[in-house]
Amino acid sequence: MLYLLPEFNQPFVVVIHEISLDTSIPMPQAIIFEVPADAKVVNVINYTLTGRPAELSYQEARIGNWKDLLITANTHRIRIEYQDPNLVRQGDQRTFEFQWLSLYPVTSFSVTVRQPLGVSPILSDPPLDELEDSEDGIQYYSADFGAIPAGELFNLTFEYTRATSDLEVPALSVEPAVPIEESTFGRTPSPAMVVLWLLVASVAVTIIVGLYYWWFQVNVSDQSERFVQGVGIMNPEKQVYFCHECGMRTKLGDRFCSNCGSELRKPTPFDQPPKD
Repeated sequence: MLYLLPEFNQPFVVVIHEISLDTSIPMPQAIIFEVPADAKVVNVINYTLTGRPAELSYQEARIGNWKDLLITANTHRIRIEYQDPNLVRQGDQRTFEFQWLSLYPVTSFSVTVRQPLGVSPILSDPPLDELEDSEDGIQYYSADFGAIPAGELFNLTFEYTRATSDLEVPALSVEPAVPIEESTFGRTPSPAMVVLWLLVASVAVTIIVGLYYWWFQVNVSDQSERFVQGVGIMNPEKQVYFCHECGMRTKLGDRFCSNCGSELRKPTPFDQPPKD
């Protein structure tokens, strides 16, 4: 069974194949299914014996205008869904040509087309019967085309007019689970807050650099200067004294000035060379 859903949730046609394999075919079974080369495969499903869907892996191989899907089925019921982008729009007019090439003989092939909301009646070739009293209030068109031999190309063209390009099932809007407030966890800060935090960080870095420079001057630079000034303390033999009267340089251990004869003053305890 084939389902065609034009402009359902995307601006193209969703194609769904519901396939029932002959129960005499042993499982698992490798099969090849052809879709248009520009189609986007949405999923391939294999229904379990209890009717639960199980996703199947597949491989794609493009051959000309077709794309082969290589599938290994585990049960006899398969669902293949893809998006066909070949819906033609010319103003309000919509036209779509469906083609399908079966590599295997099909004993029964039926087609159902879902009419989008707000469109004119669908006209098709070959013609489809208009179904009545649908449970969901949507208009459907359907026809049973019977058996299709292997290798035969099936064609179906339909058209309709639509005054709007809105999708029947538009994308859902994103809404927060709880109201967003200033204290909401994970909330992205405003640009003004980002600039403020950058300014605070730059001020903090400036203060840290200034404190480090002050500490360096006090503990490193001044200590080096004291060490140079105190070379006489560290090296008593290089310590020099001068006469307080005439300014004549004296030698270490002199009691009287060799120039004016004045008694030399004793150095202060700080200037006194250390004793052994």
